[in-house]
Amino acid sequence: MGENGETKRWALAGVRIIDLTWLQVGPQATRILASFGAQVIRIEWRHPAAVDFLRYMQPFAPDHATPQGGRSQGAARTHGIRGNFNRGGYYNNTNPGKYGITLNLNHPKGRDLLRRMVRDANAICENFSPGQMDKWNLGYAELRKLNPRIIYMQTTGVGKFGIYENYVSYGPTAQAMSGLTFMSGLAEPHPPAGWGYSYLDHSPGYFGAMLMMAALHRQRQSGTGMMLTGTSMLEYQLTGKPTARYGNRMPYLNWSPHGAYPCQGEDNWIAISVQSDDQWRSLIEEIGSPQWALDAQFANAARRKANEDELDRQLASCTVLEDRYDLMMRLQARGIPAGVVQKAPDRFDRDPQLKARGYFVDLPHSEIGTWPIEGFPAELSRSPANVGGLTGRASPKLGEDNDYVYRELFGLTADELEALKQEDVI
Repeated sequence: MGENGETKRWALAGVRIIDLTWLQVGPQATRILASFGAQVIRIEWRHPAAVDFLRYMQPFAPDHATPQGGRSQGAARTHGIRGNFNRGGYYNNTNPGKYGITLNLNHPKGRDLLRRMVRDANAICENFSPGQMDKWNLGYAELRKLNPRIIYMQTTGVGKFGIYENYVSYGPTAQAMSGLTFMSGLAEPHPPAGWGYSYLDHSPGYFGAMLMMAALHRQRQSGTGMMLTGTSMLEYQLTGKPTARYGNRMPYLNWSPHGAYPCQGEDNWIAISVQSDDQWRSLIEEIGSPQWALDAQFANAARRKANEDELDRQLASCTVLEDRYDLMMRLQARGIPAGVVQKAPDRFDRDPQLKARGYFVDLPHSEIGTWPIEGFPAELSRSPANVGGLTGRASPKLGEDNDYVYRELFGLTADELEALKQEDVI
């Protein structure tokens, strides 16, 4: 399989990344690197217990979706084809632009093959449980002997050093330990809400990509490699006061009303941030100058802030009668910061800014056809930033590029490849 031609030179042209990551935190980083033209070789193992479980997380392409079809054949659904690991939407969106191979690292010959790959690679990324690569004798200390230029990026829940270095962690666990979970949610007496399911499975991916590009820059300058391994305490350090939750309210200025308010329909909301008395007067005019808004307790910013609970209750009784998009446009026309709290269908089907920027990119998949993928949010003037990467497609099927990678890139013969398959190495 050849690589997708581009008229402009990729920012990471000639960079080869061996990608052992899985789930979200690691693949998010290598997704960005692939978008800049790195040759990302995604390594998985085909045993059901070892398959990246994003591959069998909903939503799934409909059972009848074909390579020639895709989204035009129907919406994604909550169930897939039992035993098929190639039809998951979440995996497809997380791993576009990458080459996909299978390799059994529990087999000595599998580990030998990985060492062979590392000799010609710029970097290797992994987010296994702490110590797993060392158990295979594939840790940084061993791999740098084979390739002194290698950059080794390890992403773990609580870091490489310290008393928690051997802890196994997922995003929500690390989120709670960091203090982010406590900070998120409505004020006391409400309990902490957390940041969605797993905020810390996403943000380290972005930081990881930035660190990797800095390490690649250093590698180009010095010819040497390195290991990359990855608070809510600032207020306590400065004031001696514990961090408190504020929900949607502004804790530092008398901006009020400042929150999310219900609108017409099921679970529809609008965010409004009134930052001055002039904006307040414009707001009450726009919602029909209700009698409650003329009460002295809402006469100025300080009084509105002191009576925020009652203010939110009264304002909600008005916004719930409004269409959320119509109200947003009317408030914005008056210079009042306001925005619809958008859901996934709103962002995909309705958001004019995302449409104008072409944020969702249609990419082909070898089994389920062409589906929209989240694009890269920035544009570079002198090089591409394309989530299809060198492959020009969405995620790989499990082991889809075995022949190309093992034979074309690493020089195995057809007989060698077949023998490794028979030995359960590939």
